[in-house]
Amino acid sequence: MRRFKIHTIVTCVALLLAMCSCIEAFEAETQDFAGVLVVDARLTNEEKQHQVFLSRARPFEQDTIIPERNAVVSIIEDSGTTYQFEESAPGHYVSTSVFGAKTGENYQLKISTSDGESYASTAETMPENVPIANLELKRETNDFGEDGVAVVLDNGSLGNQPRYFRYDYEEAYRIEAPNWDPFRFKIIDSIACTDGDAFEVIAEPKQSLKGRICYGKRSSTRIILASTSNLQNNDITNFEVQFVNRENYILTHRYSIKVNQYTQSVDAHSYYQGLEAFSVSESVFSETQPGFLSGNIFSETDSERNVIGYFETAAISSRRIFFDYEDLFPEEPLPEYPVNCETLGNPRLIPQGYHCTMGSSGVCDGNCESPLISQIQANLIVFASDKDPVDFISPFLTLPFACGDCTLLGSAIKPEFWID
Repeated sequence: MRRFKIHTIVTCVALLLAMCSCIEAFEAETQDFAGVLVVDARLTNEEKQHQVFLSRARPFEQDTIIPERNAVVSIIEDSGTTYQFEESAPGHYVSTSVFGAKTGENYQLKISTSDGESYASTAETMPENVPIANLELKRETNDFGEDGVAVVLDNGSLGNQPRYFRYDYEEAYRIEAPNWDPFRFKIIDSIACTDGDAFEVIAEPKQSLKGRICYGKRSSTRIILASTSNLQNNDITNFEVQFVNRENYILTHRYSIKVNQYTQSVDAHSYYQGLEAFSVSESVFSETQPGFLSGNIFSETDSERNVIGYFETAAISSRRIFFDYEDLFPEEPLPEYPVNCETLGNPRLIPQGYHCTMGSSGVCDGNCESPLISQIQANLIVFASDKDPVDFISPFLTLPFACGDCTLLGSAIKPEFWID
């Protein structure tokens, strides 16, 4: 599911996109745009419940997201079929039925907000789908002299007409906790000045292997565009979608990337090209933008009212690939774990200055917090000892939490698509 954040916008720049077969430069105009409707909507050929995100642009100094609630949202097909959407979460609208856009058909987005305003997009045609012909990983050195893995793709021959593409990706990777231990801390007494020992901690066997192997994920956050408009052979070859430095720990055990290719119209490509000029994110919601891009959505009730966002129709093609470090870096040192696990800690169970009035059962009037217990409760440390845990009393040796439990860096649940 896609997530979004609302843009922080104080001043906005109007982008005039050329609605023709060539992509032209835009002229800027400074305006005040706080509070206008923000629309993030993409329709693809996938058979699924599609999503539309609505919000309001916010002033620069405001941190709170402003979702647009209680709107009526629909997409109308040229044939007359209307697909209704319902609000599943604040500002998040999901189609009530599963459907996929058809090649060559026109689609229009309609929005009615709770304040009585009506908005519509221009009619957008679903482009012909162009599949990714090949996806592979290559060992390369990038422009900064970094050794690593380049994710590249080919499309082969695309005919005589220029094609326009946008890409995003989803990375997944296996994580192994380097110091996972079959024992863990158990807090027996964490309250100061109780009967018997003031504080008590023991080591007990873990009931599962949770935290030993995890799976991390991350998604692209930049705009990635390609077109064949200036290419003699009209094909995409050896196009780099992502580069991962070989020292990045996500490559250590097993890495996977799914690349999504969206075949766009020239107008959608123009919009994202303009967005790319001053934004580091593919979504109008994800990062602070220094300006406003006029898209293909307009107010039906007030021609002077502006809208932020774009209704895109795009045919999607996806491919996934897996990679083991030794495939490209045989017998070479593995990347370092992102947490230093070389030095053992030894936090005190009984704090310095600890004192209770009236003996062991009384009122603490000194240092009343156990450093060891506080760090255990905050998930900052894990048990670490080369002693027999049966005899574990002291010292209380520890490591940073992620050294013995990888759930700090990823999920313990194996993804359904994962292949070992």
